[in-house]
This record gives sequence, C-alpha cells and structure tokens, in this order.
Amino acid sequence: MWDIISSNFQIIGICLAVLIFLIIRIVLASRADKERTKQKRLAEEWRAIFDRCRDRGNYGLTDEQIAWFSSSSRLRAFDGVRESGDSADCARVIRANSAKIADHVARHADNDEKGYFAYILSTLDLKDLDSDQRRVYVDLALGLIENNSVFCRENALKALYSLGDPLSVAEALRKLGEDDRYHSEKLLADGMNSFKGDIDEFARILMSHFDEFSGHYQSAIISFLTRANIHSYDGVFKERLRDDSVSVDVKCDILRILMRLPSEEIRDILIGVLREKGHSESWQTAAVAATGLTAYPNDSAVTDALSYGITSPSWDVRMNSANALVKLDPPKELVDGILNGSDRFASDALRFAIANKEKKA
Repeated sequence: MWDIISSNFQIIGICLAVLIFLIIRIVLASRADKERTKQKRLAEEWRAIFDRCRDRGNYGLTDEQIAWFSSSSRLRAFDGVRESGDSADCARVIRANSAKIADHVARHADNDEKGYFAYILSTLDLKDLDSDQRRVYVDLALGLIENNSVFCRENALKALYSLGDPLSVAEALRKLGEDDRYHSEKLLADGMNSFKGDIDEFARILMSHFDEFSGHYQSAIISFLTRANIHSYDGVFKERLRDDSVSVDVKCDILRILMRLPSEEIRDILIGVLREKGHSESWQTAAVAATGLTAYPNDSAVTDALSYGITSPSWDVRMNSANALVKLDPPKELVDGILNGSDRFASDALRFAIANKEKKA
C-alpha cells in the first residue's frame, strides 16, 4: 500500500517538475519574443530617422534623439541597424552629432552603455572625422580607460584604435600602466594590430614612450611589432637583450621578433642565449632561442648548440631543442649518439620529437 502511495508521489513530483520546466521555457520564450519585437520596432525608428536625415541632407539629431545613446535597448537597435548594412548612415549620425553625443554619453550613460557605445565607435568607419570631432570621441574613450569595468576599458581601447590617433592610444596605455590595471597582453596586441591610422607612425609613438610602460605592456608592443612585421627597432631590442634589468618575458618577446629575420648575427645571438641560459634556472629565453634555430639548416654550430640544449635540466629547453634538431635532419651519427647516450632525459626527448615528426608526416 505504502509502496503504491510512494510511487504515485514520485510520479506526481516528476510531472510537476516537467510542468514547471515547460512553464519556465514558455515564459523565457515569450520574453525573448517580446524583446525581438521591441528591437525590431526600435530599429525601424532608427531607420526612419536616417530616411528623414537623407531627405533633408542633414544628419543632426534632436535632444530627445541624442538621449537615445544612453539607452541600452536603443544602442542595441542602433548596432543592429549597423550590422544589417546601414553602417554608413550610423557613421554619419555619429559624425554630425559628435559633441552632443559624447557629452550626453559621458554624463548620463551607465558603465554598460558607455562600454557599448565605445564598441559601436570601434565598428564604424570614422577615418574622415575632422580634428574637433575626433577629439571629443578620443576624450570620451580616454575617460573610460580609468573605469573599473573591464568591458568599458577594452571597448574604449578598441574605439581609440579605430579612431586612429596614435598619441591617444599611447596615453591610454600609460594610464592603464600607471593605475597598475591588468589588461590581457593578447587583447592589447590584437588591438594594436587593428589600429586604423598610420601603422609606422603608431609604432614610432609607442617606441618613443617604450620605457614608460611596464614589462607587460612592453611585451604587448613587441608582439604588435612582430605581427606587423616592423623591424625598424630591432637594433634597440638587441641592446636590451644584454640589459639585466629587462624582464625574462620581455627578452623572450625580443627573441621572437628578432628570429623573424634570420641572419648570421641573429643565429649567433640565438646560439649564445641557448648556451648561456640552457642550463640555468632562468631557462625561458633558451627555450625560445632553440625554436628560432630551425631557420639555419646544414650548420654545425647550430646542431652543436641544439645538442647542448637537449641536455638541459629544463623540460622546455630539452623538448624545443629536440624538436628543432629533428626538423634540421641532423647527421645519423649525432642522433644515434644522443639516443644511445648516458643522458636518459635527452634520449627520451629526442625519441619523442622523432615520433612526433613521423606522426605528422
């Protein structure tokens, strides 16, 4: 009897759970449908404004319309219109009302709205802004750099990259560094490589302020230069390799940019680093140097250095040296000497590298 009652309660409980789940899904679906309807209506309102602007040949907005830029829903609709193909009209509105929009967003928008507006700025083609228009948006973005919201800071940087003013980006990076705010090195490097202005001038400005940045930001700058294939400052970086005050991370980044242009001088630098640091506690630069030596085939000095690196106490140095050695197809007697030698760690690293190469073949 009790078993039947208990079983019925279980069935009722399951049915109630399913019913509640279905009700929640229906409610969420209804809310999503209402939001889509609302966004569609707001997008049509933006398009109607664009139509009127085109008809009268003037993209100036009323104060009421300016206030829309501190509304999350209207910002999403504006961005939706941009994504659907009306980015030119969006840019014209942003351009024609720069002072009013920037002032309103700065004073009335919350953090999310400010960050979203900065993102919208980064997506539009604003390269033909005049100096006054550019300045108001640059000032707005710079103000967001000191915001506690990572969303705001990242989108502010994106806006500055898009606006193409190198001095403002350098100022923003200095602000971040002075406030000791962490910002992803990858995001920084990716952003710098999206810069819409004169890349060479941008690089010059960054390097003129290089010593003002902390190591984290210096690494991002070097990564940017590496991806942009800018080697005008390689001479400066070579000097810094010999500077004990430069961090290991920055030195690793310096090696990565230098090895992009193989030469006898760079080969000697890489060999020197591998031999000097390969067996030390600060082995990181040696691990990077080993990877760069694959650019020098049929070079006994290189294979000798890699044979030394494969005996390193550091796993990273051993494996990078082994992988580089295998790529260079060294003499069989050299390979056999390591495989049959007394250094078990070196022979294991080389066996693994050989097996990995055969697997990829």
